[in-house]
Amino acid sequence: MLEVIVNPAGAGGEALKLWHQIEAYFDDIEHQVHFSSKNNDINDIASFLTSGNRDVSILLVGGDGSMNKLVNGIHHFDHVKVGFLACGSGNDLARSLHMSKDLNENIRKIKEGRVVRSLDLGQAEITDTDGNIHERRFNISCGIGFDAAICHGVNTSVIKKPLNKIHLGNLSYIMIALHTIFTHKRFALTVTNGEKKQVFPFSLFSVCMNEPYEGGGFAFCPDAKGDDGLLDLCTGGNLNQLDFFRIFPYAYKGNHVKFKEVWIDTTKDVIFETETPQWVHTDGETEFQAKRLRVYLSDEKLQMIN
Repeated sequence: MLEVIVNPAGAGGEALKLWHQIEAYFDDIEHQVHFSSKNNDINDIASFLTSGNRDVSILLVGGDGSMNKLVNGIHHFDHVKVGFLACGSGNDLARSLHMSKDLNENIRKIKEGRVVRSLDLGQAEITDTDGNIHERRFNISCGIGFDAAICHGVNTSVIKKPLNKIHLGNLSYIMIALHTIFTHKRFALTVTNGEKKQVFPFSLFSVCMNEPYEGGGFAFCPDAKGDDGLLDLCTGGNLNQLDFFRIFPYAYKGNHVKFKEVWIDTTKDVIFETETPQWVHTDGETEFQAKRLRVYLSDEKLQMIN
């Protein structure tokens, strides 16, 4: 049995259109379709489907945010196989994994159900402004500061949906970034990575990545690999607005790492501490502002079939 999860609102309705386009291809295998809603979100569906001690195959049709909800709902990862048909604003996971753009090839692999890659998962421990701790998994990245503020702006912006409809959703990240750089204040940041402690008095952001791309194709950690047992760090320390416009264009190809204001490292467990509350994102999803964020490598692995 293949459990198909579709986010009807994903990519401004494009996810639902994609499923209707391909559903006939699955007529020859046993499958069940689950449509997410506000009262029964993707993480709720995933939690229900994987709560028992049995093998489960899931196909998710949606974007990176939908995939994030999926991994935050799954129980018993060793019994779960996941197929993913990307249909979102950024599609950074599909880009990072070099997933085929040939829809027929993806469908064939998903129907075969053979695990073709085993991916690391990141874990975020977010301490909100009230001192409550929230645990979130992520596939791609977890960031604090400027990049999270951009994600929050994109998620709440009225331009995201119409741009998705004309397949230009990644432009929403660039447009919001250009606006946010003039409104986002730099902040004091301490990054503790094992025995190493770095203090950035005027930081712009720090991001911990499991895959190289985020924000619709920006390679903030170009050497990140989702199966190497490490998370990659990129911190924009002591940057001002002029530095942003000087360095940011290079990030699309990952060449920003040559600038002295950009600090790169690897980790399995890192703590970020700020003097003022900052937005935190996991795979572009923003729920909380925090002054303390711990990010570490999860013991779980995501078994993917495409």
